[in-house]
Amino acid sequence: MECSNKMRQLAIATQNYADVNKVLPAGAVMRNTSNSTACLWRWFSMWGVSLLPFLEQENAFSMYFGAASLENATKGAVNASNQGRNRELAQLRMTIYECPSDPGIGQQMKPSTDDGHSSYTKFDIWTSSYRAVGGTNTGGTWWWDDNGASNRQILRGAVHTVHLGTVTGADGAKYSLHFDSLASVTDGTSNTAIFTEHHQPREMPGRGTFWSGVAANHIYTCSPKAATLYSHNWTLCINTCGLSSPQSTYFCGRSAGAYHANGHNAAFLDGSVHFISQTINVGTGWKGSGNPPYDIGVWGRLCAIADGETTQVP
Repeated sequence: MECSNKMRQLAIATQNYADVNKVLPAGAVMRNTSNSTACLWRWFSMWGVSLLPFLEQENAFSMYFGAASLENATKGAVNASNQGRNRELAQLRMTIYECPSDPGIGQQMKPSTDDGHSSYTKFDIWTSSYRAVGGTNTGGTWWWDDNGASNRQILRGAVHTVHLGTVTGADGAKYSLHFDSLASVTDGTSNTAIFTEHHQPREMPGRGTFWSGVAANHIYTCSPKAATLYSHNWTLCINTCGLSSPQSTYFCGRSAGAYHANGHNAAFLDGSVHFISQTINVGTGWKGSGNPPYDIGVWGRLCAIADGETTQVP
């Protein structure tokens, strides 16, 4: 009950943010005009920071220095003098983002993603339990850039990466990833998930959730091949998602999962919270042909804001 109440507050805070700013918060803002690896780690702001004033955390928000990345990497700073400007904020513990059923809360550690990229400043941050819904994956690629064709933008979620520039997709098309508003949610706010749980996997703690971590750690992306962790069984997900390493780790790391019996909670844009069964239909992913050329299942449709399906929570 406490967990679902916290998620409801996150959904209401998002509504209030949208009322004030006329757009939904970004999962993360990428300040670049290139799709190169050197630029992919320039993350600025994050939904966990943007919502702080709407969760009675004004003092914490006042610490945020908007001209530097939250991860404080040299490549992510506007200039070298900004290095480390947000470290104090990033290392705060935010219990508003913690579910008491998550055995991983109350710990500080380095996210596994941080250890894998030299661009990130490596320091311990607090674990958390909730991720924003960035959209629906279709198997093997992320919808927003890496090998993602521009027509997959219809699978974007409510709180996704925003590129302050133009991205070139694998199909050669150039497109922008902009802030979305509530008006963009054409599938309906009651049919669109915005937050879900991803508790810390016991087998790989660094693949848990970190409220102030980089985008890959806290933007949830619904993947049909590993969309929900069955009984939060990380090993089972790795072994059965149909992908080899390291893709299997990536997909399971972006799945929904909680230490509740038989499923996890999800908050929706209308402010409601629903319990999602771990056996919900998650589809089979990208088919490459047909209309549409993908099968994202019921859960995938609940994670997209404008896929043309007004799917209701089962």
